[in-house]
Amino acid sequence: MSPGTYDWSITHEGRTRLFRIHIPQNYDATRPTPAVLSFHGYGSNEQEQEDLSQMSVQAELRGFIAVYPRGLNQNDIAGTNDPQSEDTRSWNAGVCCGPAQMATPRVDDVAFVDAMLAYLDTRVCLDTQRIYATGLSNGGFFSYRLACERAGQIAAIAPVAGMAGFEPCEPVRPVSVMHFHGTDDQAIRYEGGTIPFLGGPYISAQASVARWAAYNACLTSAITTYDQGDSTCSTLTNCGQGTAVTLCTVQGGGHTWPGGLIPPEAGLGYTTQDLDATEQMWLFFQAHPRP
Repeated sequence: MSPGTYDWSITHEGRTRLFRIHIPQNYDATRPTPAVLSFHGYGSNEQEQEDLSQMSVQAELRGFIAVYPRGLNQNDIAGTNDPQSEDTRSWNAGVCCGPAQMATPRVDDVAFVDAMLAYLDTRVCLDTQRIYATGLSNGGFFSYRLACERAGQIAAIAPVAGMAGFEPCEPVRPVSVMHFHGTDDQAIRYEGGTIPFLGGPYISAQASVARWAAYNACLTSAITTYDQGDSTCSTLTNCGQGTAVTLCTVQGGGHTWPGGLIPPEAGLGYTTQDLDATEQMWLFFQAHPRP
């Protein structure tokens, strides 16, 4: 497969499922290459996620494959053609969000990821020990679900503005987690809360990482591993199977991607430039392959 950006599709559960893939210029088809799955937020899409996170830029710098799956919207699920339903793309992440989580039956996005990875493995040379997941908001919630249900395949996750919200969570092994969140996020609040289109209340950013510290049997107190301007990261390192759990907090940060593009939509709040979430999560991922 030649380097470049491609829009691919597979058929899953009788529907066409789409995803974008960016293969870096230094890709070598004879060498297993790590991949980062980057899930968009509710109402967004794969192109917006690529633009927002700048993950493809990082992929070129670091030599990994960036994958941007597209969630289903109400039209996709119901077979309708309502223009007002176009911007309802979502992921079934348990407590969150939208049509994928609320449909009857609920969309099996975890099985879609399985099928997508199986297809990718026929087209590119994946390093199956280094498959990672991230996402914004609903996509962040979904990356937590993948850590719960696919710990055998996903090496580490880095949710942005999305909480741990899937039960029962019974990972088959410890999974490294790096969580990014702004203290002034009005959509998914740092301290936890509830909003109408969620399936129920959600826990706080600190409770989310504490939950995974417990799953991973972390034994020591957190240490500061990043401190610049309004952004700090605290990490628990003495965890099972060499895993780590990190919380990166942006003081005054909004419902945004730290260091990413500033979204044009009003009301999402402040985007820090003191922390590049995409760069920092890759450094974290690189240090935490699957055992």
